[in-house]
Amino acid sequence: MKRIIAILFHVIFFFPTILYPQEAGKEEMRAVWIHSGMFDSEKDQALIRMRDLLDQYAEIGINNLFCFSSLISQHQKTWDFLEVLIEEAHSRAIKVHPIFCPGHRVSLTGEVKEHPEWLITGMQGEMYPHLNIADPGVREYYVNMVKEALEYDIDGIHLDYIRFPVNQRFSYDNTTCEAFKEEFGYSPVEVAHDCGSMIWCEWIRWNAKQVTTLVRDIKQTIEQSGKEVVLGADVFPDHGTATILIGQNWEQWANEGIIDFICPMLYTNDLDLFRQYVETAVKTANGKCLVYPGIACHSSHNTNTREGVAKEVEISRKVGADGVVFFSGYSLTKEFIDSLKAAVFR
Repeated sequence: MKRIIAILFHVIFFFPTILYPQEAGKEEMRAVWIHSGMFDSEKDQALIRMRDLLDQYAEIGINNLFCFSSLISQHQKTWDFLEVLIEEAHSRAIKVHPIFCPGHRVSLTGEVKEHPEWLITGMQGEMYPHLNIADPGVREYYVNMVKEALEYDIDGIHLDYIRFPVNQRFSYDNTTCEAFKEEFGYSPVEVAHDCGSMIWCEWIRWNAKQVTTLVRDIKQTIEQSGKEVVLGADVFPDHGTATILIGQNWEQWANEGIIDFICPMLYTNDLDLFRQYVETAVKTANGKCLVYPGIACHSSHNTNTREGVAKEVEISRKVGADGVVFFSGYSLTKEFIDSLKAAVFR
């Protein structure tokens, strides 16, 4: 009996993939969202911090980094942050994916300042500091940034805020309204918005198509580069709600094959709710793209515990997700890393 118990102990401790069969056939994604702002503006100091952090990540099998503000044009450093990050990460078998945020609030500087027509215009003519993804010039602007990133030895392109601002904040500028009118015979400002109008429904669907067009253009740009670079996206947890609320039809992206993986942002301490949304995402993706649930150590929605984070990793595995992503490098502290190393990432 003691011999049997000893054998079982070694099987469970040293071969956790037996408990989670999805890991046996492919590498489990273990990723972290990081930001260039986590590192000093001086290169030497930044390298000390970067090497220490990447060593910690490597100890628990972190194999991918999704990095905000990594291009020279996006950060305030005098040195090439992305080039250095790639060199240090690749030496530890960690892949790097620069992040682009088409729907995020923008600063009215540089090329954006030169094109005020790119900004979202409200129904009363008010301007918002967000770019209108329905504008072809905006889509070209982001495609060009992706081309810049593809000049590096990157492993992926990652899209966050690939959407309109919440609550259907679409643009009502003349050019956008006329483009819609050419297809449907009415401008969105000419129809009632509170009576179930079919034209209004088409307006919602039309804007979602514009976001999909940008995703498709970025995927095509990657393919034309000839590089083996994957495309991933952070998405709202429920695809139906996302399509209507923010124009983010990620189910279609999966069905079309224009996205390689999705990261539903599941920032909650409610384990039952977490399980429900991971199951839904896996079912919706239906094997047409990979699913990496986003788990928050700390976010604007929740403050998790070390035990809670570990349990969400376990749930993700059990319901068939392909890995996990942690939010974020700022809050994935050594305490969380040590806890994961002692439990689910032994």
